[in-house]
Amino acid sequence: MSLDVGKALKNPGQVYPFRAAVTLPEMEVLSDPVRFEDIEVEGEFFCTGDNRISLRAGAAAKVVSRCCRCLERVEADVRVQIDALYAKQPDPDDPDLYSFEANAVELTDAVKDALLLELPMQFFCKPDCKGLCPVCGVNLNHHTCTCQEGNVVTGPFSALKEIVLNNEEV
Repeated sequence: MSLDVGKALKNPGQVYPFRAAVTLPEMEVLSDPVRFEDIEVEGEFFCTGDNRISLRAGAAAKVVSRCCRCLERVEADVRVQIDALYAKQPDPDDPDLYSFEANAVELTDAVKDALLLELPMQFFCKPDCKGLCPVCGVNLNHHTCTCQEGNVVTGPFSALKEIVLNNEEV
């Protein structure tokens, strides 16, 4: 989604309100699929006088991902504030400066950056999610299994676990 900033470039200091819908492709964040839906952006922009556009806006979206414990679908609402500065000439010393061409400012990158920064490190379907059984893979929130009854788990490191639990010297 791009904004026509031609009037703002001709009238520095004049504030122009805007409202836009932005779409972002599904992406992978920290090895989890993340999709933003229904992204609405509302705010204002103006020319600072040196052919730079200052944009201040709020964005709201629904984020869809998966629970880090049970892999179930998780949805959450996200609200962010966007404060972006656009220039026709990119500045290598200012990585937060977005570039624009002609009279069009592209909102997508600034909105994506703000939304990604607001995401939690991990998504949970509920705070007390039990996750998946490490042996059979059943979702422990919906079903029970007998794989870990008596806490006897055999695996390649079970012999080491016995040594540690019995305080044997290695």
